[in-house]
Amino acid sequence: LSELLASVRRLPAADPELAPQIATLRAWADTAALPEASLDRIARLELVLRRWARDEKLSGFAIQCWTSLQKNLGICACTTMSRLCDFGLPAACEADILGTLSMHACQLAGAAPAALADWNNLHHADDELVNLWHCGVFPRSYARATPIIGPHPILVASGVAPADQTQGVVNLAVRPMPLTLCRITQSVEGPWQAVLAEGRIEDLAAACEGSCGWCRIPNLQRLYGEVLLRHFPHHVAITPGLVAQVLWEALGNYLGMSLYHAGQATPGLWTTRGPFAQPVF
Repeated sequence: LSELLASVRRLPAADPELAPQIATLRAWADTAALPEASLDRIARLELVLRRWARDEKLSGFAIQCWTSLQKNLGICACTTMSRLCDFGLPAACEADILGTLSMHACQLAGAAPAALADWNNLHHADDELVNLWHCGVFPRSYARATPIIGPHPILVASGVAPADQTQGVVNLAVRPMPLTLCRITQSVEGPWQAVLAEGRIEDLAAACEGSCGWCRIPNLQRLYGEVLLRHFPHHVAITPGLVAQVLWEALGNYLGMSLYHAGQATPGLWTTRGPFAQPVF
């Protein structure tokens, strides 16, 4: 991270890609409330990460997105991560490298951009609804309308940094669409495991900032039983479309992972005919 910060600072103002990058960001989202200095730093961060990924031939990465970036660079990485995900380079939050792996698998299975979401925000009255949310990193291709770039309300409220040092959050509501969810992790004992689900984003409002969408997942409470018992994290990879059957085959049959889904008779067991052969949605 220190090398990244140094590279962003060293990038010359006369870099031929910097001005076009700033113009691209203005067209990509509503940046009306974004200070010029923040926009410049966000553009620099994207250029540095793109070049790093190209030079190192990376398929994706995870970034320590708080609180060092805010204190030392004065922005959030969310805008950059959102854009890179849309360009086929999965970027996971909070140094969650196995979240990157989960996103990479989703992207390969569905040939569509993947994102990383918190999936622990349940609806107060509907047991099959979860608000898939993150601070503001979902790809723009998921959005119902033009995203708005703004400050990070949680970091500001917690006193990490003032609003002008936390700019970069992508505020968007996810459009209604079918969705595949996947989380790959490694158990404490060593073996690899994955949990899979299919759902659908519904046309429901959510009173929150950042990127979010209400997702209906059949048998969600039973699924969470497996998530808790098998120690899966609160981050899940998502991608448009229903491709859990592809992941079931690839992760279980070819990579030998233990697989979990809602309502399975023998938890962790890969079977020839997977549970997602006939999509619910």
